[in-house]
This record gives sequence, C-alpha cells and structure tokens, in this order.
Amino acid sequence: MLWDYAHIRLIDIRHMLFKAGDKLTSYRFPAAGFLYMVRGNVVFRLNGNKHAAERFHILHSGKGGQLDIDWVREEMEFYFIFYKASLSLTSGSGVRRLFERNSPFQKQYEFAPNAPVALLSQVKEMHRKWLDSSSLERIQIKAMLYQFVYEVERQRQAYGVYPVKPDLVEQAVRYIREYYSQPITLSSIAEQLNYSVAYVAKQFKSKTGTSLIDFLIRTRIDKAQELLLNTDASLQEVAAGVGYTDLSYFIRIFKKTTGVTPGNFKSLALGSAKGSDRPKIRLRLSNAGWAEPSYIVNDHDNHYQYRRKGDLPMVRNTNMSMGAAMLLCLVLMLSACSSGNSPVNSVNAGPSPVSSVQTETSPPDSAANSKSTRVYKDSQGHEVDIPERPQRIVLQGNSIGDLLALGIQPVGVDRRFIEESVYLDKETTPAQDIGFPTNLELVLDLEPDLTMLGYVMDKQYEEVSKISPTVVFDQSKPLSERLPVIGEIVGKKAEAEQLLSEYNRKAENMWSGLHQEGKLAEGETAVVLIYYWNKTMYLMKTGGIPALLYQPQGYKMSEAVKEIEPAEGAPYIEVSPELMHKMLIGDHLFVIYPANADAENSFNELMKTALWSSLPAVKSGKVTFVETKWNYDDMLTSSMLLDEFPKLLAK
Repeated sequence: MLWDYAHIRLIDIRHMLFKAGDKLTSYRFPAAGFLYMVRGNVVFRLNGNKHAAERFHILHSGKGGQLDIDWVREEMEFYFIFYKASLSLTSGSGVRRLFERNSPFQKQYEFAPNAPVALLSQVKEMHRKWLDSSSLERIQIKAMLYQFVYEVERQRQAYGVYPVKPDLVEQAVRYIREYYSQPITLSSIAEQLNYSVAYVAKQFKSKTGTSLIDFLIRTRIDKAQELLLNTDASLQEVAAGVGYTDLSYFIRIFKKTTGVTPGNFKSLALGSAKGSDRPKIRLRLSNAGWAEPSYIVNDHDNHYQYRRKGDLPMVRNTNMSMGAAMLLCLVLMLSACSSGNSPVNSVNAGPSPVSSVQTETSPPDSAANSKSTRVYKDSQGHEVDIPERPQRIVLQGNSIGDLLALGIQPVGVDRRFIEESVYLDKETTPAQDIGFPTNLELVLDLEPDLTMLGYVMDKQYEEVSKISPTVVFDQSKPLSERLPVIGEIVGKKAEAEQLLSEYNRKAENMWSGLHQEGKLAEGETAVVLIYYWNKTMYLMKTGGIPALLYQPQGYKMSEAVKEIEPAEGAPYIEVSPELMHKMLIGDHLFVIYPANADAENSFNELMKTALWSSLPAVKSGKVTFVETKWNYDDMLTSSMLLDEFPKLLAK
C-alpha cells in the first residue's frame, strides 16, 4: 500500500564493473536501492550476513545498509538503482504511522530470481534512458522503476523453487517454515510438491510423529511468540504476520496451543524479564541532565519514526464487500467453539490521573441511553443519527487517551496506541484490536453502536457506516479543540469541558511553581528536537511535547524557529548536524528519543562532535531528554505529563 501513497524519486542508476580479486569494504547505501548482479561470482556481506552469489542475483537495502564484497572470484558486472521514498504533506496520520512502523523501503533482502531475463531487459533500458538528459525520458524511467519493483516483488514472493529436490518431508518442513505467513493447507502443499494429499499426510506423520497441520500451527505460534517478545507489532499485525487473517481465531488457537492468550503471554514474559537481570536500555548522557527511561518493549516513535531493521509483513487490507463480510461472520459464529470476544491484552486496572471523571461501566439507564438518538454533524459534513450515550464505541485513531479520560471504555481500538502509551493500566476492559488498516470484519463482529474515525482512508466511511452509525472527527486538532468535539460525540461535553478546565488550572500551577523555584525564567525560549536510531533528526513545533512547552506561561518559541518551515515536498522539518546551530535556537533544548540501543549508540556519536558540544543550550547545561512515549497530546498523557515534567527538569 505504501508504494501507492509514497512519492518515489529515482536518484541514480549506476553500471559497475569489478575485476577478479577486487574488494568493496564498508560501502553504505546512500539511499534505498537495489543491486542487480548481471554476471560474475562473488562472496558478499549485507550488514554482516555472508552470502555467495553468481550471475543474476538481486539484493535490496534501505538507506545506510552496509555492503562488503569480500572476494570477486571472476569479473563482476552489476547495476545500482537508488531511489528515495517520502510522504506528501496531505498524507493522513494513519498512512504516516504505517510509513513509520512498516516501511518497505528499509527492508533488506537478497535472492536469485527465477526469471531474470525480464528484469535484465528492464534494468538495461532504465540505465540507457537515465543517461539521456531529456526530462521526458526521466518521466518514463519513473514508470519503468515501478514495473521493475513489481517484477522483483512478484519473483521474490514466488521464490522457493529449490535446485535440488530434497526429501519430501524435509521439503514440506522447509516450505512451511518459509511460507507460514501465507495461506497453507495440506492440499496446497501436496499440490506444490506434486504428491497426493494422502501420501504427503502419511509420510509426514510417519517421519515426524505429528500431522502436517499440527506442525504448521506450532510453527506459526512459535513465530508469533517471537514477534510478541521481540517487536512492537500489534496483535493484528502479529496474527497477519504468521498467516491468520482472523484475529479472534488467532487468539483462540494461540490459547489452545500455549494455554494462555497472546496478551497474557506477553505480559507474563515481560514481567519475568523485568524481574531478572535483563539489562535496562537507556541513554548514557554525560554533559546534561536527562530523564531516566523505564524499560519498554516498544521502540518505535510517535510521529516521525523510520522503522528499524526487521520489518513485519504488512497487514493486508482485503477491501471485502459487506455482503462477503456478513457471510464470513455468519460462518464464524456458526463454527465458533466458544462465545464472546476474547480480550486482546491483559492489563491491570489502575486509577486515572484525571480524578474528576469516574470510569463508567454499565449505568442502570444504559439501555435507554443507547436507544435515544440525536442528529450529529461531523467534521466532513455527514449528518448522522447517533446514540445519546453510546455504550459500544469503536475508535479508529490515536485519541484513545481522550476516551479513557472521559470514562469511556471502547470495545475496539488500534492497540498500537495503547501498547506504547504511558497509561497501559487504565483500561478496565481491554478493547479488541481492530488493527491497521482497520479490519472491518472485526468491527462488524464487535456490534458497535457508534464508530469514531479520527482519519479516513479511501472509501472507508461508506463501508464502516454500513456497520454502525459513524462519525468523522479531526484527531490532529490540539487537545483544547479536540476534546470538546469528542465529548459532544460521546454525550459528555460537560465532562470534557470540566477536564480541560482542571487541566488548565493544573498547568498554570505547574508553570507558576517552576517560575517561583527559578527553574524557568521569564521569556526563556525552548526548542524541541526529535532524534532517531538512523541518525535522522527533526525540529518539532507542534503536538506532543511542544504543545506543553509553548503554553502561555511556559517557554517561548524564538522568532528564528517560528520562521523555519519544512522544505517543499517534505512532511517534516529535517535537521542535519551542519544546520543545528541555525535551527536549534533556544535557551533550553528538549530532545525526544526512542529508548533503544540503536538510538543510544548513534546519539552518543553525535554528542562527541564539536557541533553538538558548541550548541548554546548544551554549553549552558540546559538540555532535557524525554522518551517518545510522552510525545502525545491526549488527555491522559497530557495530564500525567504535568506531574512528570518538573521531575524531568530536575534531572
């Protein structure tokens, strides 16, 4: 999907020749790109992983990937194709989150294509046209690049034909381990291996002692456990990544196999890890006060993250028709072994930091409230009959903390925004993970009486509105504007205004205290930098931490920073080390960072440079480091940050 939304710019096409005995040491990809080997015999390493390749070999790496060619056995001819992918300013936040978390442009892989001739012809023609300076030719090259990518991806996904025919059972095992994330049945494997179903089943059972399907399930569950422990993927992404498109079925089969739900498995494993001598991941900063991060599994960021190595398979948006969705749900209900919705995650209930609004479970008049309706006009002009007090809300977007602060426990959410939050324990009843892109079949199964869309993709509104009353709101608005809208939608406008009033009063008290204690001078300026594991940096002016800093009684934004805007066609304000002195203008510097080893290592390298040491805020010791989990502006996070912020300044 991201290939559709992204702006792709071809940077360079190079034709290269290496003689026998030549080497290439620590070559870094200047951009995402392909290496297509036409002829030769070579041993190479991609980010330390050793491979041997002959003619017609393809490898792909994201920007910064390290390539080492240890030994060219015979003359090697190859092409480099470099490109840059970016999102437009008009891209929705959901697309941006997908770009941050699961970018295909950073993936690293290598393989020998089964049908290399078509690829070779495309590459040669692209290179020929690239050497032509005509702008018209360059337009055609871009179209050819998409054709090349399609052919590479098609062959890569179809790759799996082994040059030597192995033992039947070994072949079946290898097939399962390689394609466990794809739809697999006993019949499909038998067809792939050119044997009868009965023969494959008998041979597999005889040699392994288990059925092929049981082995497939065990393989998928083992992979799911790895993803749950070692990645920040949501349950929907994990399920899809191991071959289960139905989240409810995945949860049932996981529990049947392991004895616990996926959420309980992750909670228990993390609890055990925290009690052991597992090292805490933290930044070691020597020249400025910093916030000690608590250990978190999720290492992706709020708004601007480029996904690290080890990408998960993209969740597929099937665009199933409503009729097909209804039929599927009917079949699932008839075949289900148990009733009710399985919890998506296990969390312990805790007191809300916003004390004035109590959690609302099932009030005595809930039935009457849910039946009474009113007409609401949403941000896109839809006039919708919605319940006065909806009881079963599904939310698409990142405003979960707003609903929880209002005492609303939604039945369905995109759990990525729960799992990486500072309020993990604020759900009394964990909501079902509707995934991203939103799984409409799951939404249908939840039977919502109201669906709230913080953003809309394609013709999604028409599809969702067939399931339940659906309203669209702008989740990108600041808290002071967004919370009253959400409060009005859920029938709690007065409570929303009360929360904002208490928040503003609490913020004024916090800022007054900081001024009185001498921790904040009148007119003191601040600038916010968000830093990433791959050494990319961005200047932040709105949302998250800046939304707190630039409150009336807080820090000021310097006039120089006010004038800085993103480059044309760029979604964010990128900062290079050479431009730090021209862009990071403020008395106090706030650095937002992800708590992971990659960010630590790369940031420590930056801190050793003269450019960093000579920054005014660094020289004066006014640098504060904040984990990305605080970089949200929902009501729960914002309220908790008021308590945390003075502690950050004191460190």
